[in-house]
Amino acid sequence: TIELRMMKWSHIDFANRLWRVDIDNLKIARKHVVPLSDQMLKVLEEMKAITGQYEYVFYHTGMHQPYSEEFINNALDILGYAGKQTGHGFRHIASTNLNELGYMGDAIEKQMAHDKKSSIRAVYNHAQHLEERRKIMQVWADFLDLLRDKGKVVDFQTARQQIEQSLASKQPNKLQNADKQDLIKALLEQGITADELQVYIENN
Repeated sequence: TIELRMMKWSHIDFANRLWRVDIDNLKIARKHVVPLSDQMLKVLEEMKAITGQYEYVFYHTGMHQPYSEEFINNALDILGYAGKQTGHGFRHIASTNLNELGYMGDAIEKQMAHDKKSSIRAVYNHAQHLEERRKIMQVWADFLDLLRDKGKVVDFQTARQQIEQSLASKQPNKLQNADKQDLIKALLEQGITADELQVYIENN
């Protein structure tokens, strides 16, 4: 939850629909990008009217700082989920349900987990699977909307059919050329070899 609480407006790339999680105060230096769904972009646009003048997206205007580490779990407790759900638990819920829906297991793992062994390899892997991860983040947002609209948990086969219909009605979101250049620059800065970069370019 630290990435969410410490999200800055400067981390949000609206043009390329990405949240660039380059948090400099994490114990492990790593670069990670999160594709933003239509629904998440709408939430951020709404938040902009509230905290857009501050550095942080989730800014405590009374304390003049980002919200504390208890913020998310306290909010869940107030909503009646004390002892039932935590902020971190949403990752497990998303991973489990996306796998049950039959979507892109490798891309799901890339989205959920950070590669702590090699920052160079982490950047390479995240860039390599970005388009797949764009799809699963939109799938997850559409699945949550489906549950909300139905008012009950539908079976996964029906859910997938309805999600696929929803995705088919939308225009695919492709990276702009400028964003590709930015990713390639990040790879070079992290020490990727020329051979590895060539493989990345050929696969993207």
